[in-house]
Amino acid sequence: MSYFERLRVLSRERRTLLCVGLDPDPDRIEGGAAGALRHCLEVVRQTEEHVCCFKPNSAFWEQYGPDGWSALMELRDEAGGTPFLFDAKRGDMDNTMRAYGRAVFQTLGMDAATVNPYLGSDSLAEFTKYEDRGVYVLCRTSNPGAADLQHLESGGEPLYRHVAELAERLNDKGNVGLVVGATAPAAVADVRRITNLPFLLPGVGAQGGDVEAAVRAAWNGDPASCLVAASRSVLFAASPAREAAALKAQINVAAGVRA
Repeated sequence: MSYFERLRVLSRERRTLLCVGLDPDPDRIEGGAAGALRHCLEVVRQTEEHVCCFKPNSAFWEQYGPDGWSALMELRDEAGGTPFLFDAKRGDMDNTMRAYGRAVFQTLGMDAATVNPYLGSDSLAEFTKYEDRGVYVLCRTSNPGAADLQHLESGGEPLYRHVAELAERLNDKGNVGLVVGATAPAAVADVRRITNLPFLLPGVGAQGGDVEAAVRAAWNGDPASCLVAASRSVLFAASPAREAAALKAQINVAAGVRA
């Protein structure tokens, strides 16, 4: 079963569109990589019934060195059947991307990953050739500086629209999605007008994205169309379970998904 098929199955079974980020911060979690693993395992335990995906960001595990990689792989194994989306935003020459693809999908065993489109189709094809894995292409990101480049016009359209069109062309195996930040609901709606690719919507929670507006703009009836990612607001909550349950309910109301 492919990543997006698994995502749809879990989304329906658990009645959720929520993805929780697993990004440990050594300033907030003691004990190095072992402490990060303990903390994130507890978050997984508390939130798994409310999510259809977990999203570890590469940098937050890399910072612990080799122990961080070992901890991440143990975390993946302990999480059971919930898919892991590796937020690494990889983008490089095709031969380098070939090595990145092996590292992400074979060595680390991740189910999906984020990639940077700046180097174009030959670069991204090294990830999309993994037919059973998901590949989310950065389209319109959630950070304040997104407009510096992503909104520049080319041929009368903003650059992020060209990225969406490139992702469509690469989706011959049905395993490509787009990263579109929930902090820019108008851009979410604009991208949805030109594509039905699955969206990953980061930027809710600590980044202050508009959950309702972004979900309404992204949702098209496909359970994979609107994967909403929250990290710090759940990871460091007094009760990750309560925070995840509340966010899940808020998302479902916006999407019209029955609880």
